[in-house]
Amino acid sequence: MLERKLAEKFRKLYTENSLKLKNYEDQLFTLQDPFDWIQLLSERSYVMRDVFEENEELMAELWENCSDEITPEEAELLYDLAIGFFFDGHHDFVVLTEFCERILPVFIDIDEPEFLVAIYHVLGSEYARFYHSLGDAKGMNTAIEYFRKSIGEVSRYSQISSPEIREFIFQDYSYLIIYLSNFHTEKNESIRLYDDAWTLWDNENVQELDKDNENIKRYLSIAEDAFVAKCKNIEILSEEDRDKYLELIGETSKRAENNGGDIEGSPAFRTCITNKWLRKEISSEEIFEKIVKSINELIPTPDFTKDDPVNYELVMRYFKYACTAIMVLEKMQLKGRKLEEYTEMFMPKAMSVLSNIPYKFFTGEMQPICEQWYHAVEPVLTSELDKVQFIMQMIVRRQPFTYIHSQMVAKIATLIGHEIISKDPEALVGVRGILSAEDVQKNKAYLLSFITISGLVHDIGKCYIPDTINRQNRSLNTKEFATIRKHTEVGYREAQKNAAIVPYGDVILGHHKHYDGLHGYPLSYDNTKSPIRIIIDLISIADSIEAGTDILTRSYTKGKDCKRLLKELQAEAGTRYNPRIVKVIESSPKLIEELENVTGQGRYDLYYKAMQEILGKAKEEIPDIKI
Repeated sequence: MLERKLAEKFRKLYTENSLKLKNYEDQLFTLQDPFDWIQLLSERSYVMRDVFEENEELMAELWENCSDEITPEEAELLYDLAIGFFFDGHHDFVVLTEFCERILPVFIDIDEPEFLVAIYHVLGSEYARFYHSLGDAKGMNTAIEYFRKSIGEVSRYSQISSPEIREFIFQDYSYLIIYLSNFHTEKNESIRLYDDAWTLWDNENVQELDKDNENIKRYLSIAEDAFVAKCKNIEILSEEDRDKYLELIGETSKRAENNGGDIEGSPAFRTCITNKWLRKEISSEEIFEKIVKSINELIPTPDFTKDDPVNYELVMRYFKYACTAIMVLEKMQLKGRKLEEYTEMFMPKAMSVLSNIPYKFFTGEMQPICEQWYHAVEPVLTSELDKVQFIMQMIVRRQPFTYIHSQMVAKIATLIGHEIISKDPEALVGVRGILSAEDVQKNKAYLLSFITISGLVHDIGKCYIPDTINRQNRSLNTKEFATIRKHTEVGYREAQKNAAIVPYGDVILGHHKHYDGLHGYPLSYDNTKSPIRIIIDLISIADSIEAGTDILTRSYTKGKDCKRLLKELQAEAGTRYNPRIVKVIESSPKLIEELENVTGQGRYDLYYKAMQEILGKAKEEIPDIKI
């Protein structure tokens, strides 16, 4: 049976291990001296492996001491652990969901709203955090059901003694309004929920308990923003639902008017002019003009050197104003040069703020904002190089070790690509319309650019994988392992939304398939029929070389030297790896020497350069891809 002493030991050591790794990461983003930085990175790699092993032992010990059927006493201990981790900001999907799902039946029997709301909220939050970026409908439906159960306890609001737990109910209203997005599912549920949230807030008992609770007011403000944003799809509502929506937007606008709604550039001003626009009291041109003026002249520019709430609010204000401008342009249905002309009126200033958010500036909060900004802006970018640079800047670079890995794979693949063009150019015939070995030589720069960018974007799907997986502080469970294997499909899905990345779609989808097409993943994808199969095979080999020799960022392996990796390539040539590429590598001593360098000492140099790019202290060079 689980005892308090063991539960306290688990929390103490598991938390210490998390803080230990976070401390190393924080130092990596502040050290300036290259030598000190490399020393710290090496030290971190050893600590990661120690933490991994200790956390494995802690998890095993905890569950071994729990009863097969959790007792009420054990449930309370696990509840304290889960809520403690959650309030500490320790969002470990496995730890929190396993704890909460094991204890939930016990607390359903006890039927105390305080415990139930807390457990439902933690489960909903962790499932949403884990599955939302992945676009996993099943996982998100689970999250939404937990949020619905949380607000289902609203009738017992006054029985909840903890203000923090009462706050969860309002936060879960806001989550539901956000995640039931754009009226495409459960069209009128968001309208009902928004109405219910404000009705709850106006309740006499709630006001008596929480009228001064600033967190609840903040969650209601978040719900307001999400609800206003839904106007983008108002036309799909029934007439009755549309009228109700406009009625609630009107009430929102009245609240905004009393909170600075007449001050141009303020958060409330955007709400008020959006309400007028929806009611056709002002035209699209008029609201657009007011938004542009606010972005270019009125909203203060955030100071990214100061990590304070004021600057965070300013970033969010730019984001909301710019997204509103893009929405209005979509409704105006402008095309071609006219669209470019209107976009240029606000985009340079908006991009100067939102596309240059430093990695260490509210990192967790900014991650989804950067994703949303990327998806909002990408359609209006016209240059293919700009589109590639934008996805690297807003998505890939926000995941430092995925970014570094991608830089390594691109470097290794380009080195091998040089040798293929020199020794076996026929292998590249057919790639991107190139019809002969002579054309391969003529288009050498283009092919090398294509190979480099293939390496840079091959793992974009991992940027949508939850941080708890990328953290590598323990082994993955079944759900997490299944999720990491989805990164190729998630990346392919994202690539299809960006015209500049579409040519690399097969590489993104197929780089974990074996050369013979019989093994690897995704199972349904046939890499052998791809017109760029040789590039898939090249990135697959570069990926294996990089991962296999990595001694710095992987907690579950100590890494191998390049010569040992070459033997593995030779052993699996024809099955897992393309034999033509393996032959090119093994027949070139100079290439092997270069690979030994880049995966050895050169790895440190590349890591440091990539980290400077992540911190905005160096500019990433992406080759042009014109043929």
